[in-house]
Amino acid sequence: MRLSNRGFTLIEMTISIVLLAVIGLSLGAIIQHSMTMYADTTDREELILQGRFVTERMHKEIRDAVPNSLQVNSTETCIEWLPIVNTAVYESLPITPMSSTSVRVLPERAIKLGDRLVVMPTSAANLLSALPTNGTGRMAQVKQDVDFTAGENATMVNVPLTQTTSFEVNSPAHRLYMYRTPLAYCLEGSQLFRYSDYPLSRSELSPTGLSSGKRQLMSDNIKTASFQIEHPSLVRNGLIKLQFIFSDNNEEVRLDHDVLIFNTP
Repeated sequence: MRLSNRGFTLIEMTISIVLLAVIGLSLGAIIQHSMTMYADTTDREELILQGRFVTERMHKEIRDAVPNSLQVNSTETCIEWLPIVNTAVYESLPITPMSSTSVRVLPERAIKLGDRLVVMPTSAANLLSALPTNGTGRMAQVKQDVDFTAGENATMVNVPLTQTTSFEVNSPAHRLYMYRTPLAYCLEGSQLFRYSDYPLSRSELSPTGLSSGKRQLMSDNIKTASFQIEHPSLVRNGLIKLQFIFSDNNEEVRLDHDVLIFNTP
């Protein structure tokens, strides 16, 4: 029996090479497309994580703000509020024309020197302003530390004030709030910064006006950001609208988040 020793012809080899090239190009395109999809998905997930971190951090801080202490600047790129450091119910208040150098309260925790207390706050500007020299208004300042331990046997304590004070209004719930320094978030270019520990007497709500405080980078890759305040009504508390668009490597993620203020005057 005679075996054939015939090999591939040139046409067969050419066809094989062309088929292998077509298969290789197809596989390469599929792999490249898969890698592109993976990169895009990774970028999108990273933007979503950034957005969730920022909105959840702001949500936790804003919801415990002093009522009616929130405000935004004219471009809606900076938002500011006064965090509550302590709350208390009071026994009685020296209402005009009465006055006193102390108030008797049942707080949540110990009271610190320099804390400001306010009854029925209605304006962020008033909360940031200096105390009235005549002592008449809705605010007062604590003169010294007051120890307090919460518990079943806790009793009311006397809080000394820095000046003789006459309050204009009484809270229906006999409730007052205490605060120290403001807190703000500002968009600067594509970065969001958190400002803290700056004085109540800051000049303006802007990165320049807040520069004396601590500045902390919270997020970057922000294309646009907007903060809006809907003031309280008869059917709900104050509502804050946070709007962000995060952008990176031609990927964009938009986040809209609403924060309801828990506390009421």
